[in-house]
Amino acid sequence: MLSESEQERFLRLWAESQRAVVHYIHATVRDTALAQDVAQVTALVLFRRFTEYDGRRPFLAWALGVAQFQVRGVNRDAARSRVCFDSELLEQFTELWAETAAVASERSAALEDCLEGLPSRPRQMVRLRYFEQLNSGEIADRIGGSAAAVRMALQRIREQLRVCVEQRLRVDRQSS
Repeated sequence: MLSESEQERFLRLWAESQRAVVHYIHATVRDTALAQDVAQVTALVLFRRFTEYDGRRPFLAWALGVAQFQVRGVNRDAARSRVCFDSELLEQFTELWAETAAVASERSAALEDCLEGLPSRPRQMVRLRYFEQLNSGEIADRIGGSAAAVRMALQRIREQLRVCVEQRLRVDRQSS
């Protein structure tokens, strides 16, 4: 059992790395529900095995190694999956992900901030399209209007989000 200070250390390290690990899992396990399960199991394994963590190594690299092991298990169990990486490719992908995780996390955080800044209706349209995976016709049925109007609105919202993310990243780089 971890002491209270070890639990706090784990939570701090996990909070710093969680986004990158979860995004890695979602990139390698295309089924959203399964990826969420793998992320939960990975967090649990990391917590249970935290006494094995070598503090001289980056926590993110260790966490990604555990996540990679979990993804391999999923791939082994679901060989019929459309996306099933062989071991060498998964190893290369994990290394590349560790290198780019910080940048991806910055972009993701900026996107979340930009999404929160959207007015209610555009935010709802984004949620319906990208989180509930509805098509433009289904969105039009839910919120009113035509499918063509929804497609045009989503195009404008994507452009607005792109500009917002780029501005936030530029400001963040200038302030650091």
